[in-house]
Amino acid sequence: MESGPPPTLEDLAQRYYSPDDPSLKGAGYLRAYTRLLEPRRQEPLAILELGVSTGASLLSWHDYLPNATIIGIDIEPPPARVVGVARVHVLQGDQADPALLDQAAAIVGRPFDLIIDDASHFGHLTKRSLHYLFPRLLAPGGWYVIEDFGTGFLPHYADGTVYAPPDWTDAQPHTREYRSSQFGMVGIVKQLIDAMMQEVATGARSYLAIERLLIEPNIVFIEKSRQPGAPWPGPMPDKPRLPEPPDDLRVRLDEHAARLAELERVVSRLRRVLAPVLWLRRSLRK
Repeated sequence: MESGPPPTLEDLAQRYYSPDDPSLKGAGYLRAYTRLLEPRRQEPLAILELGVSTGASLLSWHDYLPNATIIGIDIEPPPARVVGVARVHVLQGDQADPALLDQAAAIVGRPFDLIIDDASHFGHLTKRSLHYLFPRLLAPGGWYVIEDFGTGFLPHYADGTVYAPPDWTDAQPHTREYRSSQFGMVGIVKQLIDAMMQEVATGARSYLAIERLLIEPNIVFIEKSRQPGAPWPGPMPDKPRLPEPPDDLRVRLDEHAARLAELERVVSRLRRVLAPVLWLRRSLRK
């Protein structure tokens, strides 16, 4: 039985992450999670993390929150180190698969208090997960966290691009639109402002019932309102759904989805293979 003060998230990061693990949560992330979770450490929280990687984060949540149930979802098989750990469950599959997300919620038997997206870092998958989980499977007052949204500034990502600073010369009379990057997950995060402001701007409540946003470097915390959101409105009127594709096109779309899933697996493997190089790079910068 451990004696002394309970471990901090920084302690647990040192315990479970190897120094060259590219999935290591940065110091800023750990401080933000500490501010959020420290007052609730003894509560029987329900936590879902999309993206398991080495399993270090699941073990950290397990030790930091001794009464919480932690569910992980990853496209890869569960790491051996988390298999059989009490209060930790790992499901294999696509982060945007509604059936799998429902299965995760069924394990805890109630909505989640905290959902963390540290999975593919592709905008379309991130948005699908958010729009399914936030209205349905996140508890009122709960938090939805999107990590590493800065992949929208990485040109080697399929939906990323080279970072370009906002135009500081557009502070001119009659300027109405202030343009900025909308690529990948960066664009997803910026759309959250529109969803949060919908009721103020139109009087109609959004189906994403956002109480507030806390945006920090490369990570965003989204608090769900305790007041219910509106029902899902269906397709936007000015953007009708496309007609059903012909069978041969549907096959090609299925093949494209399979290639995206394989790309997600490759990115996951590359992060692990390149870990020593990234560690050396960080060390040389110190």
